[in-house]
Amino acid sequence: MRRLIATAAAFVMVTALTTGAAQAKTADPVAALAAQLKSARGVHFNSVSKMEPSLGFKSRTYGDLQFGRSRVTASSTIATSSVDGELPKEFTDLFGEFPDASSQTISLKGATYLSGGLVDFFDMPPGKSWLRLKDKGNASGLGSTAVNVLSPQELRTLLKTTTSKKPGGVVNGVATTVYAGKIKLDLGLPEYPLVWTTNWKLYIGTKDGLIRRITTRDELESPSAKNTQKVILASDTHLTNWGKKVWIDAPAEKYVLDLEDADFSFAPKVLGGINLGD
Repeated sequence: MRRLIATAAAFVMVTALTTGAAQAKTADPVAALAAQLKSARGVHFNSVSKMEPSLGFKSRTYGDLQFGRSRVTASSTIATSSVDGELPKEFTDLFGEFPDASSQTISLKGATYLSGGLVDFFDMPPGKSWLRLKDKGNASGLGSTAVNVLSPQELRTLLKTTTSKKPGGVVNGVATTVYAGKIKLDLGLPEYPLVWTTNWKLYIGTKDGLIRRITTRDELESPSAKNTQKVILASDTHLTNWGKKVWIDAPAEKYVLDLEDADFSFAPKVLGGINLGD
C-alpha cells in the first residue's frame, strides 16, 4: 500500500510539473525586440539565398546591424555571389562572363554607400571607391529576406499572419518556437496576371523571445491558360550576438563620390561581351 501511495504521489507531481511546463507561455517576440533597440547596440546576421530557375547563381550576405530607439538605424553588410556551373549562352552573349563578385553596403541615416559589385561596372575616378546615394538607407539590411522583422510594428503585423506555432528545435544553442505563415499579394493587371506569395518561418527563442532564424520562400507567379511562369527566391538567415556593441561609420569622405556628380561609362573589362550591333 505504501508503495502504491508513493507511486501515485510521484505520478501526480510529475503530471503537475509537465502540465505547468506545457502551459507556460513563450516570451513575447515584439516586446523582446523592443527591449533590444538601444543606441550603439545591435545584432549580427548571416544569410544565404538561392533562386529558381537558378542560372547557377549562389549568394551570401552577412554583416552587422545597429539599432536605434525603434528600428535599425545603420547597417554594414557584405554580399558575395558566384556561379556554380555554366551560364546559358544567351546570357553570356549579352553580358559576357559573370565573374565571382563581392560588394559592401553601408547604410546610415540619409545615405547609402556602395563599393564593389555594381559599382565595378563603371569607371570610377581615381581614388574613389565608394558611391553615395542620398536619401536612402535605414532598411532592415537583412540580405535578401523579404520580411522586415526588426521593426516592432512590422513584426507585430507579420505575426498576425501566423498559421502555425510549434517547437522549433535548438538553433545556435537556443531552444526555439517556430512561427510560420503566408502572405499573398495580387500584383497583376487585367491583361497580365501576377501573384506574389511569401511563405515565412521565424525561429524564436522560447525563453527570451529573440529571433534566431528566418526562412522565407518568395514565389512570383504569372498564371495563364497556356503556360504558368514562376520565379522563386528562397533565403535562410541566422541572427546571432543580440545586444552586441555596434557603431557603424560612413567611409572617409575622400573615397566617396556622389551619384549626382558621377559621369559614368561602362568599364570595358566587365561588359566587353556585349554586342551593340553594326
